[in-house]
Amino acid sequence: MKDFLLDFEHHANSVEEIRSMMVSLGVTEAVLKMLPKNANDKNQIYIASDFGLLYDLFSITLAERGASISETKNKSEPGRSILEGVFDSFFWVQPSGAMVEAKRVKVIVYPQYPEARLSGFQTVHNSMPQSLSIAFIKQNESRKRLLVLGRLPGGGCLGLVYLDISDQLEREISSLPSSAKSKVCKKLLLEHNASKSLQSKLSAVVGRPMLGCKLSTSGATVPFSGTQVCGYTLEHALGIIPNSAMNGDIDGIELKTHTQLKVTLFTPEPDFGLYAKDFKAFMHQYGYKDSSGDYRLTGIHRANERCAKSGLTLRVREYRVHEIADKTMDWIYSENGARKVFPYDAETSLTSKMDAVEVVLEDDAGVVAAGWSLERLLNCWGAKHNEVVYISANKEDNLNEAEKNNGFIYQVTFDPTVVWCRNTSAERMLKAIDTGVIFLDPAPKLHATDPSKSKRRAQWRVNDITKAVHSLYAHVDIKKLNN
Repeated sequence: MKDFLLDFEHHANSVEEIRSMMVSLGVTEAVLKMLPKNANDKNQIYIASDFGLLYDLFSITLAERGASISETKNKSEPGRSILEGVFDSFFWVQPSGAMVEAKRVKVIVYPQYPEARLSGFQTVHNSMPQSLSIAFIKQNESRKRLLVLGRLPGGGCLGLVYLDISDQLEREISSLPSSAKSKVCKKLLLEHNASKSLQSKLSAVVGRPMLGCKLSTSGATVPFSGTQVCGYTLEHALGIIPNSAMNGDIDGIELKTHTQLKVTLFTPEPDFGLYAKDFKAFMHQYGYKDSSGDYRLTGIHRANERCAKSGLTLRVREYRVHEIADKTMDWIYSENGARKVFPYDAETSLTSKMDAVEVVLEDDAGVVAAGWSLERLLNCWGAKHNEVVYISANKEDNLNEAEKNNGFIYQVTFDPTVVWCRNTSAERMLKAIDTGVIFLDPAPKLHATDPSKSKRRAQWRVNDITKAVHSLYAHVDIKKLNN
């Protein structure tokens, strides 16, 4: 009989022991799932019928379909796609608490079932939890296993496998609350102090004028007067070196400063349609010439409302092939060689149609001028937006001549009242676009003579962030911070 090196397997007698382990690792929330016998590295591990269980908690990058898909609404696409995402950060945890990075843990989404599964368990050292191997299970069928996925601030994931689960512990796990998106997965909420710590730090910053500046990569204070002066000044006050990481600004919490109620949420570019295929042709066809001879495209584009300035209509849509009478084929052909397009239905399962939801700008003839795959949009939302603090800022000219001469052009003051938001989802983001809460405010430019001066700019905005947050997040708190 083969001996197995159980380097990653944990043991616990109670949920409290598991909880203590999670707290020691800095986990903010955990998903627990008792594993059936067929859950192994060959069959993949079934997690839930709703991909949102993983997407809402962890930072996952989905593989994008690219410009070759869905160039017009009449393109045929028989069959169903299988979507794949990769955890941006995944570590297997050893009993000692040591974390070993995994190479490429993936979540595979099967819309046709629907279900989400995990695969790719090897670490950078080519090891893995042996209790997840098919060889181990064949020799140890009676040994019960528990998979724990712990969320780190910012969306990183820690994986732990508990072995030899007792009947008593299994009953304790069964009594935990189920995840809202899966009855078979249990939820373990853990108290953490990141929010309280950030609130205390912000309280020391708001309400007082500060010079517009930023931290250099070496930690030195340098003057700054660009468009991001408010954000950089806040980061400087909090000791944050500027970055564009997708996991939040401080302890996994995203900070978004704004000087007006209209706020840009994200800026994903189209990944299909004429825009993605031939930007020059797109600008010539749908843009207009300015006084310098450059082509521009502007105008507010809200879902299902034709923009008079561009002649384009923004739509959130889903599609499916139309079943025909001939049942002899292995797949279903689409009606007249075309996919059947429908308005987006926010009430049906998103996972079951993840391969068939997209956002498009189409002209009056129904041709897709620019389009965003669901993957492109989801890769700009997700874990980074799961806890966000919106902070109003006032930017004024610095009247101190000596400071101005040293490059400190502005003074920035942050309002003591902040909007603290938690728990968003893909569904909330899509519904907000579909109902016009989020709109597209594009500003691309095609330079007449110098391509290097052309700009691609897709700005997804809300008109009043203080109102929009109630559509975007499950929990919204208006906090008055003390100075």
